[in-house]
Amino acid sequence: MKNQKHGFTLVELIVVLTILVILASLLIPSLTGYIRKAKEKAIITEATDVWKASQAALSECYAVYPESFTNPDPIKPPCRFATDIDGKRISNLGRITNAALNAVQINPNDQTEVNTSSRRITRQVLSYLDSADKSNARYLFTVPSGKSTWNTTFCDYFGRNPSSNAVLLQIFHTTDGKVIAINFGKDGYMVTIIPGKETTCVYNGKSLKSIGG
Repeated sequence: MKNQKHGFTLVELIVVLTILVILASLLIPSLTGYIRKAKEKAIITEATDVWKASQAALSECYAVYPESFTNPDPIKPPCRFATDIDGKRISNLGRITNAALNAVQINPNDQTEVNTSSRRITRQVLSYLDSADKSNARYLFTVPSGKSTWNTTFCDYFGRNPSSNAVLLQIFHTTDGKVIAINFGKDGYMVTIIPGKETTCVYNGKSLKSIGG
């Protein structure tokens, strides 16, 4: 008697497909969560490097030009901003944002507030982040028309289809050259680093508020 080869019956195919659908429904959320966590970890690592570069630039500026944090313009001093952290308002802060970073990226010889701590630190931060040359920058600090880096999300700030190396950066510092908070936005995520507190990384999260100017 010849062996007869049988294919899958319709019922067997349905059973197999049902099992595959169940397995996919179990695995895909886990895989998606793993990818999200890996992305968050990578962006936090980048943000930490930016924080270190910012603090290094501030320490260097304060050591060499301490007067630049207070004296350049008594009417409009560099450290004239404030922000709210855990419901507490912290005043007399310097602030560095995409506006200054972009201006110096476009024109390294830009003379706006040239001797203030803000512009001195801006130049050094760009150098530390390999972003001083806009044509070959690690990061692009774009300034979309009518947008501000404070109290906003990455997506609201950049809109659709930003450059792959576009980032949002906001640095708050004291008059004695210490970073008290930074926001680092990339790929839809917003990282907030405040010394002594847990670093947060939230998709579509908001940057800190800025008061004054």
